[in-house]
Amino acid sequence: MGTLHTFHKLEKLSHKVSIDAIFQKKGKSIFKPPVLLAYYETNLRTPYPCQVLVSVGKRKFKHAVDRNRIKRQITDIYRLHKHRMYESISDDKKYAIGILFLGKEKPTYVSLEKSLTLAIDEFIDRKK
Repeated sequence: MGTLHTFHKLEKLSHKVSIDAIFQKKGKSIFKPPVLLAYYETNLRTPYPCQVLVSVGKRKFKHAVDRNRIKRQITDIYRLHKHRMYESISDDKKYAIGILFLGKEKPTYVSLEKSLTLAIDEFIDRKK
């Protein structure tokens, strides 16, 4: 599985059925403005306990540069904090996770990290 603070290709969620399941009635969500963390327990074929999808709305951020920057920041924050999530998840469970940025302005890294870590902390608390 490599080092702890990397983001491997197999950790990226790309299975359409799993993505649809997260955002329909099956998934649960945690909203810590401006970040929404939606998750769903599912059977994923991956050695990792979680697969993640990061999304930023095209309507609010017209320029791809802005969307990609926010996605990179969210992925980086997740990469640094995922080990806490992995420790809280039992070995027999796998989760599909969607992280959506719902803000209207470009966030600072610090504010984004604060809201995403709060969402991750709540996810960990719900798993206990």
